[in-house]
Amino acid sequence: MLSKNELKDLKSRLPRGYFRRTLAKVDFSEKTVANFFSGVSYHIEIHQAALDIAEEYQAQLRELKRRQVASGG
Repeated sequence: MLSKNELKDLKSRLPRGYFRRTLAKVDFSEKTVANFFSGVSYHIEIHQAALDIAEEYQAQLRELKRRQVASGG
């Protein structure tokens, strides 16, 4: 189970629409995914999917910043 601070940190690293993206990556109901993100229950598969989404999002942000700098902005 994630602590409240760990869950808050994870959610802060996720992009807008993370709930639907997570739901699409796992074979769990909406209620189960919602329970994970509210801290009611824990499923390692949902945690892994959320981490994957966060890492993909952070990589996209880094690439955008790199492109911005490269274009002189």
